[in-house]
Amino acid sequence: MLNLDRQAALNNFKKIFNFVEEYYPIIIGTILLINTLHVYFINATPGYKVIVSIYWFVFLTAYKDMRKDVKWLPFVLLSIPLGVFLWYINKNGYTIWGQMLNFERKLKIVVDFNPIFKSIPFNNGAIFRMYKSDNLTWFFRLVYNNGFILPPMICILRSVIIRDYKKIIRYMCSAHVFQIFLISPFYIIFHLQEVWFVYGHPDGVGRHFHSYAEMAGTALNCFPSMHTSIAFAAFLLVLREKDKVFKCVWGFFCLSVIYSTLYLEVHWVIDVLGGLVLAYCSVKLADFVIEKIQKKIQPLLDKYYYRSTTSAFEIDNNSISS
Repeated sequence: MLNLDRQAALNNFKKIFNFVEEYYPIIIGTILLINTLHVYFINATPGYKVIVSIYWFVFLTAYKDMRKDVKWLPFVLLSIPLGVFLWYINKNGYTIWGQMLNFERKLKIVVDFNPIFKSIPFNNGAIFRMYKSDNLTWFFRLVYNNGFILPPMICILRSVIIRDYKKIIRYMCSAHVFQIFLISPFYIIFHLQEVWFVYGHPDGVGRHFHSYAEMAGTALNCFPSMHTSIAFAAFLLVLREKDKVFKCVWGFFCLSVIYSTLYLEVHWVIDVLGGLVLAYCSVKLADFVIEKIQKKIQPLLDKYYYRSTTSAFEIDNNSISS
C-alpha cells in the first residue's frame, strides 16, 4: 500500500514538474503581472510604468520560442560566465567607453564632418520633426534614453527565459560586442557632432549639461549612429522570433529608437543610414561566426547540451534563413 502511495505521489510530482517546465514563462509572467498591477494605480511616472510592463510582457510572450530540446544543467552552467560578463559590462561599460572617448580626443582629427554634413540638403532630418507634440517628445525621449541598452538586453533576457544560448550570443555580438570594434575606427577618424549642437539649438533629449565642454563631448561621435545600429540589429533578430506579439511590440520599440534620433535632432540622416548598414553587417558577421563555431563543436553539443541529437543545428539554421 505504501509503495502504491509513493508511486502515486511520484507520478503527481512528475506531472506538476512537467507542467511547470512546459508553461513556466506563462506562469512567471502572470505572477509578475499580478504583482505589478498596483504600479498602474499609484502616482508613478509613466516611464516607470512602461519599463515595469516590459518584464511581464517578455515572459508572457516567450512560450512559442522556447527551446525544449536543451538540457537545463548545461544551459545554467554556460549561463554563469555569461552572466558575470554582462554584470561586469553593466558596471564598467560606461567607464570603458569614456576611456575610449578620452583616447579619441587626444588624437588629431583627420576629417571634420560638421561643415560637410551641415551643407548636405535634408541631411539634418528636419522632415522628421515637421509635427511635434509634448506627448511625442516624452515618448521619444523615453525610447532614446533607453535605446542604447534596452533593445538587445530585453532580447537577451528573453533568450535566457526560452533557454536559447545561441540567441543570447547572437544578440550580444550583433548589438554590442562586434559593433564596438566595427564602429571605433569611424569615431576615431571622423569628427561629427549632433545636429542640435552644430546648429546651436537646444538639446532635444533634454539632457542637463553643466559646461560647454561637457555639452561638446556628449554631442560627439555621430557617424554612424550607434543608437540606430544597436536598435536595428536587435530589430533584425527580433523578426526571427516566433511570437507575433513580441515581434510587433518590440520591433516597434526598436524602430522608435531609430526615429527618435531624428525627431530629437540628435543624428543626421546619413548617420542613421550608416547605422543601418553597420547593423546589417554586424548581424551577418555574428551569423557567420556562430555557424562556423557550431560546426566544430556540434558533436559536443549533441552529447552534452541537447536532449536529442536530431537537427538542433538545422533548427537554428532554418530560423536564420527565415
